[in-house]
Amino acid sequence: MTSSKPSTLYFFSLDAIRGFAALIVVLCHWQFFFYKDYTVQTAPLEDFHLPLYSLFSILYHHAFYAVDLFFLLSGFIFFWFYAEKIARGTTNFNYFITYRFTRLYPVHVLSLLAIIPLQMLMVKQSGHTFIIQNNDYWHFLLNLLVIHSWGFEKTPALNGFNGPSWSVSVELLLYLLFFLIAWRRLHNKKGLLILLVVAGAVIQAIYPMIGQGIYSFFLGALVYHIYSWLCTKKNFRSLTRNVAIAAALLWCYILLEYYFSFTRQLFFSFTHKVLPAWKDDSIEKIFYLTTNTFFRTIVSPATVLVLAMAETIKSGIRAKWTQVLGNASYCLYLIHFPLMVATAVLVNALGLPQTIFQSPLTLLAFYGVLITLSILGHYYFELPVQQTLRQKLIKKRKSTVPAAIIPEG
Repeated sequence: MTSSKPSTLYFFSLDAIRGFAALIVVLCHWQFFFYKDYTVQTAPLEDFHLPLYSLFSILYHHAFYAVDLFFLLSGFIFFWFYAEKIARGTTNFNYFITYRFTRLYPVHVLSLLAIIPLQMLMVKQSGHTFIIQNNDYWHFLLNLLVIHSWGFEKTPALNGFNGPSWSVSVELLLYLLFFLIAWRRLHNKKGLLILLVVAGAVIQAIYPMIGQGIYSFFLGALVYHIYSWLCTKKNFRSLTRNVAIAAALLWCYILLEYYFSFTRQLFFSFTHKVLPAWKDDSIEKIFYLTTNTFFRTIVSPATVLVLAMAETIKSGIRAKWTQVLGNASYCLYLIHFPLMVATAVLVNALGLPQTIFQSPLTLLAFYGVLITLSILGHYYFELPVQQTLRQKLIKKRKSTVPAAIIPEG
């Protein structure tokens, strides 16, 4: 069935959860302050006495899914907003890549240049860098070209400098692949999209970063097609309610399983009976792979789907602060690591004990500074530079949609 394009102008709720996902990544990376010499993890997270660990342990352990959500959201948004325009020829490659590249590049370069003197100070203080290795000329060039997670690294997945920017590099690669698919008018070929998701899973076993991006981006595309199909149904409101209930039940299950591990216990018990020769390590790996796939393939997509459906009916989340957080999420994500290096340098310079990072007040202060800098960076650096570059690179071409609502995924 060919579905008509939903009339929703913008998904504010999806932007909002992108912001929350970025904050979760920051929380997970807080553990870096407890690594030996800020370099190597020598103990489990439970032994670090991380701030508010008893309350947020699930987030400390599973921020991987937050980065996964970035790619899922991008896949949904791009197939919703750009695919038909590219297929019809109303958005050409120059226009598309200019908008996407100017979205990624200014903050990426700023954070790349900021990390260099900060890491130099760290080396001067302690004789080693903060967490990230391979900060050499080759990896600087790769980072400058935003291809530092395309397999050109000396050591796979060790891409140097601003470590979290690996996802930006993969995102750029996905933009190119997406444009090719839409330009060839293959964006509605569900079988192809499913094959790409499977390919992403296979590639992830070889090169995790690119595989993760492909898997989740094109899974997001499939979520968009499901959403678009549901929008053609007369009982869309009741379907939205049913999907919301299903998503809520999934999240209840995830939380109950995390804290009580009943499925894990049943899985271990069953496997020991059926395959008594299997060791616990092997069973643990299979259980982790199963739960990982379940969350990424069912829970996250269901969450995105229900938010999109709810927003189609009720205009979603429009609270001013959520919009601001969503807009600043990219800046927040990229500058949080340089800010962590700066914080470590400051703590070393003041001779403060490492236990200061165990305090919730330190964490809250860091968030306060980070969010403030991210908002200021977005509105007073990111947006002005984007607009200037776009005006120069796209001559006299007017967008069919107001600039304020062009998706920045």
